[in-house]
Amino acid sequence: MLAAGMLAVGISSVKAQTADEIMDKHTKAVGGADNWNKIKTMKMVGSLNQGGMEINMTTTLVTEKALRMDISVMGMSGYQIITKEGGWAYMPFQGSTKIDTMKPEMVKSMASQMNPKSIQLIDYKSKGTKIELAGKDTLNNAPCYKLKCTNKEGETSFCYIDMNTYYLARIERSVKTDDQEQEMAVGFSNYQKLADGGIVVPMTMNTQGVDINYKIVEVNKPVDDKIFIPTIAK
Repeated sequence: MLAAGMLAVGISSVKAQTADEIMDKHTKAVGGADNWNKIKTMKMVGSLNQGGMEINMTTTLVTEKALRMDISVMGMSGYQIITKEGGWAYMPFQGSTKIDTMKPEMVKSMASQMNPKSIQLIDYKSKGTKIELAGKDTLNNAPCYKLKCTNKEGETSFCYIDMNTYYLARIERSVKTDDQEQEMAVGFSNYQKLADGGIVVPMTMNTQGVDINYKIVEVNKPVDDKIFIPTIAK
């Protein structure tokens, strides 16, 4: 029994070490922790095509403080705003004529996006997240490490790291909406190194089978805090 127990501990140690090694290589592949730690603001300009309809999106964030996503479609403009105080949405193209307060579970789900490091799992240890090697898999013909990520609240997700590039390829997790669990997945591809900042970011993100293609990503540019105050332009 003692030998079996020691063997089990040894196996767990090897798994943890292997997962840490994979994450270290991932961090280096996307520019290194030092460069990511210097990111104070980020602006991403992109678009997606859904049902033949072009939707333009601009995401602006101040690290760990606030995030705003502006959406333009059918000649109308709306937004989502997340701050430490809460979340608000104005979506006229969905028939809304007023600013709506976002549900707490939605705010919680989007809160991690206020920190670009969290999206790329750069700061998982400081956030209290544990990562274990769950095996290997293949995504889009590319071999990947499959990692089980458990945050400090006990919520789990699965992350896939490309075995050749060590880029984050996909995240799968459950999101609770209106007391119902919904499986969500986000894919990352078309990684490019930014001229400013020294970090490597995915210029394409796929969610619910739709590609969001970013053409501009800027970091550490001045951001007016007033954009995070929910208002309706007159």
